[in-house]
Amino acid sequence: MELYLFRSDEWEKFYNCNKINLTEIPFVERFHPLNGSIIIVLFIIFEFLYIPCIYSIYKHTEHSCYKLLFFIGIVDMIMLFIQGLETGVYNFTGGMFCYNINFNYITGSIAVALYAMETSANVFLALDRCLNLISPKLNEFLFDGKRIFFSFGFSIIFSLYYFFYVNPSLYNGLYMNWFFNPYQGYSIEASIDIEKYTNPITFWYNLFLTFCFPIIYLFYISSFIYRFKEIYSIADVTQRKWKITTFIQVAIICGLNIACCCLFSIMQRLPMSKTLILIGYYVNYFVFGFPPIIYLSLNKTIRTDCLLLFYKIFYKNKVQTINGKTILVKPAVVIVS
Repeated sequence: MELYLFRSDEWEKFYNCNKINLTEIPFVERFHPLNGSIIIVLFIIFEFLYIPCIYSIYKHTEHSCYKLLFFIGIVDMIMLFIQGLETGVYNFTGGMFCYNINFNYITGSIAVALYAMETSANVFLALDRCLNLISPKLNEFLFDGKRIFFSFGFSIIFSLYYFFYVNPSLYNGLYMNWFFNPYQGYSIEASIDIEKYTNPITFWYNLFLTFCFPIIYLFYISSFIYRFKEIYSIADVTQRKWKITTFIQVAIICGLNIACCCLFSIMQRLPMSKTLILIGYYVNYFVFGFPPIIYLSLNKTIRTDCLLLFYKIFYKNKVQTINGKTILVKPAVVIVS
């Protein structure tokens, strides 16, 4: 974005659409109504499910991991408008960078910034869960109370760096995915040096996400397995279930992030089939949209809170507050939050 705002002459050299013939890729090859419909329907479902989940997560932010999940959730919901809604619309309009240069460049810059914010926050989430298992005191020192905001601050500053100094990924209607190369799919593609469109920090950060992040992730899994007997023997059933379900949720979310980073990094530099590129898009899409489904499937607390919220909105007379607890009263059923 810094190039776009302050060095327009140099920006023109890299993003000059006079280099290509816009009609070279016919509209029929960029028009994907079925894929666009699926993406937009998923966008609506993901956003609709995320709203009550965010409400529930916010209620339980006394836990450091829930603070991180709340932060990640807000980023995800914003990112879905680009990764979901914008991409879905472009599947109908046959969007390419050169058809709407300024809008595409700006939203692409926002997208890479949100990507940096979300992935870095997920690294902190994995660290938080690891330290919670192997060194609770160090975990408390780094993530307890207001100290968690140092993690948020780092992710925000890192995302601002990405916004201003990292070249954006741009939607390509031919491949139905996002690329750093604005001329992807055109005849001049082979002559483009992709390294000119990538910042060195992105190479090292993606390398970290591809190799070091999985090490943290595997260490987290190993630590949990090593202490599984101890965790399973916790007398408090609620606490035991919370630890186990939190582990599963974080493991799935981090696993999706790792798969996304690997596929996206490979896709930018090596030739891939359209099928693999499309799979890469959906893996990336699910990184931002799948968490609420994970929460509702595995987390009883969030599921109960969402159910209570639903009844509070649509069946107000069935929700009561007794002794500071929200109670849903149904025929022969009482759910307590």
